[in-house]
Amino acid sequence: MNAPRIAVSGLHRGDNPQPGAGIVRSIRRLYPDAFIVGLVYDAMESGIYIDGGPDKVFTMPYPTTGAVSFLMRLDHVLEEAPVDIFIPTLDSEIELLVHLEHDLHARGLMTYLPDADMLSSRSKSMLSEFADECGVTTPRTEPVYDARGALAAAHRLGYPLMVKGQYYDAQLASNDEELTAAVTKLLTQWGAPALLQSCIRGPEFNAMGLGDGEGGVIGLCCIRKTIISDKGKGLGGMTVSDPKLENFVIKIISHLKWRGPFEVEAMKDDATGDYTLIEINPRFPAWVDFPSMFGMNLPAALVEMLVTGFRPKPMSRCAAGHFYLRHQIEVLGHINDIAELSAGSDFAVKPASLRPQPTSSHLPQSVIA
Repeated sequence: MNAPRIAVSGLHRGDNPQPGAGIVRSIRRLYPDAFIVGLVYDAMESGIYIDGGPDKVFTMPYPTTGAVSFLMRLDHVLEEAPVDIFIPTLDSEIELLVHLEHDLHARGLMTYLPDADMLSSRSKSMLSEFADECGVTTPRTEPVYDARGALAAAHRLGYPLMVKGQYYDAQLASNDEELTAAVTKLLTQWGAPALLQSCIRGPEFNAMGLGDGEGGVIGLCCIRKTIISDKGKGLGGMTVSDPKLENFVIKIISHLKWRGPFEVEAMKDDATGDYTLIEINPRFPAWVDFPSMFGMNLPAALVEMLVTGFRPKPMSRCAAGHFYLRHQIEVLGHINDIAELSAGSDFAVKPASLRPQPTSSHLPQSVIA
């Protein structure tokens, strides 16, 4: 089989990391010779410059600019660096791409995404309605469109509240002042609506998997968040084996007949011991490479399925006790790389051995020696 040629987006690995760099790393575990194109929205996405990252990088227009500009740029990418598979990783991209399936397939691009109805059903603004249909619980949630409406909703829901952006970010608000600041920021950053969600007290859990589009799950990895950032992001997690949690997730995915990668976020209510649905994300999460390290390589399974046309055998559940810690390191680049990408040029990633090296001539002679 020829080495797969794959486009992956979302390569930022710093604060609030994106999934793309982890997906690239996972794919290279099984397909070390894969040709991988990074599609980025900012020349400062750190995953551009890591060893073992993409082979070539192209800047893309933001999905909010619309289908025409996105497809025009994609045509340029395919002309310069043809690929067969596209794995988008950002919610805003997926919102656009589910409506462009025909256009992508006409360009020879294989994707594995939910349809528009699936995507709409699990949206944050529709989550309460979906939970009722599915027979699971979710915190009381209200969409808000301005600070005044948010204050009125907060007085109905009661503090503390989680304030969530339409696509990303979440902030805790314990009073009117914090609420107004959070809503204003998230509406400006992500557009309307912002979501107010009642807080549930209890531990947080995430489940990542791959839905087959018929109600089944090809692979599923469940973790408990053990270290959480001030934005609610998991900086550490540990695999758990809990049939109640697995059944909870499978019930949701089966009801949606979900097609493609997913992440289900849930909390275990201290008061009842039951799981409560917090979010359903239509993509792999940033911790996607973690289970690949001990044998559950979901990105590689997705590539295998698209390349062969056959559904992989269901994977065994993850054994309990594996943990990850988010670990920050520095990556080396050069100002010429930033300039090249910022100008909209295509960027061929150089191996670390061929990149300009920092000079050490300013160091004391004893150190140089």
